[in-house]
Amino acid sequence: MVAMNRRTFVLAVAVGLGAAPRLAQPAGKVYRIGILGNAPMRPEAEFRTSNWVQALRDLGWIDGQNVMFERRASDGKSELLPQLARELVGARVDLIATFSSQDAAAARHATSTIPIVMIFSGLDPVEEGLVDSFARPGGNLTGVSRMLGETDAKRLELIREMLPAAARVGVVANARADADLQSRYEQRLRAAARGLTLEPRFFPYRSLADVEGAFPAMVEKGVQAFLLEPNFFTFRNRDRIAGLALQHRLPGVFTLREYTLAGGLMSYGPDYASLERQHARYVDRILRGASPGELPVAQPTKFALAVNLKSAKALGIAVPRPMLLRADELIE
Repeated sequence: MVAMNRRTFVLAVAVGLGAAPRLAQPAGKVYRIGILGNAPMRPEAEFRTSNWVQALRDLGWIDGQNVMFERRASDGKSELLPQLARELVGARVDLIATFSSQDAAAARHATSTIPIVMIFSGLDPVEEGLVDSFARPGGNLTGVSRMLGETDAKRLELIREMLPAAARVGVVANARADADLQSRYEQRLRAAARGLTLEPRFFPYRSLADVEGAFPAMVEKGVQAFLLEPNFFTFRNRDRIAGLALQHRLPGVFTLREYTLAGGLMSYGPDYASLERQHARYVDRILRGASPGELPVAQPTKFALAVNLKSAKALGIAVPRPMLLRADELIE
């Protein structure tokens, strides 16, 4: 039933975001937006010129005029997120914006009244107890989902298409503290892999050293290709990871095109810039009076496949012609 709800609401939410009537901005008030992140703090100049801030500006929210930002970042120390979330609550922000599942969970535990707009990067916000349903989240939290869990199956299909003879696939994934969530994640991947006659082998990580160690471990276990579940530090070290993949001759499928630009074999996932704009539109609607509990959790409307032909050649892989024809980007 959840999958049916998602398919039903993808188009409706996309249309609704674009067609919703613009409410007048309350005159005179300067809104305080709290930003909670598990990644390192972005330099001020970089933040103020970011795609997300520009999307808000396009919607009429100008820093220093009618909005100001309170930023908190844990620099990867997720144990600090609860305290940082409480600091934002204490600062009496009007809304909290989050950009990963851990951020959203910390904010949700810190307040049940301040609206929270998330970019969800986990498996399922309903299963993880963040929202009641995709259609009607309830409470004070809504946002957009990256659909990483759902698109893992598509990335496995790409491995099967690219490597018809592959038998074992590595899954380099975040180590989850919740054993039940970890089990459900692995079960979901096993079910998707079973239909493609692929055997998944899991290599959980908590640090960059764990990710680096996964490559010789995958070779030892006879893995022929791998998926990488992303994290802020894998993104920051994507050049290193792409180099290790080539060094160990392991084709990898990633979620963001930036990994492919860095030398990874291919990527498939939602366009992140589009997600940020969807996220900004929800921030806009809530600041203008919409209730977060009544705004459906939005789904990505744009997905992209990128293939690095140079890396394919280095790995001795002939990219199938159908894949070449439908790729959104070919990197040479």
